Amino acid sequence: MSPSYPGRPFLLLDFFRPSVLIPKKILPIITEPCWRIRTSPTALESKQEKEMKVVPRLLVTFWSRMARRQHERGPLTKFMPAEGGDYPILNNRYIAFERAVVSFLRKQDIIEPNHITYLRFAVCLFLLLFFSRLSYAQILIFATLGGMSDFFDGAFARSASKKTRLGVLIDPLADKVLIFSIMYILIMKKVLDPLYITLMAIMETHVVIIPLLSWVYGIGKRKADIAISTTSKQKDTDTILVLTKPLFMGRLKFHLYICAILSMMLGKTFDSSALMALANWLIILGICAGAVAFGTYIMRWFKKPYVMP
Repeated sequence: MSPSYPGRPFLLLDFFRPSVLIPKKILPIITEPCWRIRTSPTALESKQEKEMKVVPRLLVTFWSRMARRQHERGPLTKFMPAEGGDYPILNNRYIAFERAVVSFLRKQDIIEPNHITYLRFAVCLFLLLFFSRLSYAQILIFATLGGMSDFFDGAFARSASKKTRLGVLIDPLADKVLIFSIMYILIMKKVLDPLYITLMAIMETHVVIIPLLSWVYGIGKRKADIAISTTSKQKDTDTILVLTKPLFMGRLKFHLYICAILSMMLGKTFDSSALMALANWLIILGICAGAVAFGTYIMRWFKKPYVMP
């Protein structure tokens, strides 16, 4: 008679096992492993455990790849600690406030500050594609989401020491894209005068003029002067980052534009002429601040010209 297994029913076939032809010492070696593998509950549980371990294995593979990317960072995506000039308000209370707000982001390693900046570009693309189907209140919600992403990516980069050269370059670009996208939407809805956005675009032409000046300046130099060592290239890159940092007037201009957009959206939502007049004055002040920042950027390049790496 076959030994009893937990969960296995008794069968008549057990009477006809070849126990007569095969010795009893050899019979368990031949038959018992097959029965245990096929019918024992422990074997079934082991199969289920293996199936359950598929998802954790995928997660481990994903985490290992993410960790490998952390070690294989290039010069543009390498993490750097924040400096005192990176904070909009250099105050211990404000720094503690930033760290408390983004504490949930500092506890994980998947989302990076640049990913939040990419979200701002995605918001701009969504608004440009579907603004005709959105109300002013909905556009205001998405604009607020884009403005909040500007705070979170900077605060996350500063508090977690995840500042990158790529983030320094694309963060102000994302701000400009967000502002001009909303301004374009307001023009298409015949709320904003096109003259305003023309003047605003002129005040942002330093983004194109300075690289062109650097390119011409690099052509004028001899090839021997351009063929420099890696150390000096790194030093020149750091100098460029310092010279291209946003000015106080540039930050003021951006905040004035944001306040103007909020006032205009609220004015159209609640049909308030006072908010619309306030928005016009804020845009004018922002254009004036942009003119000062534009002149400062150009003069700063002429005082210390450099070649883009």
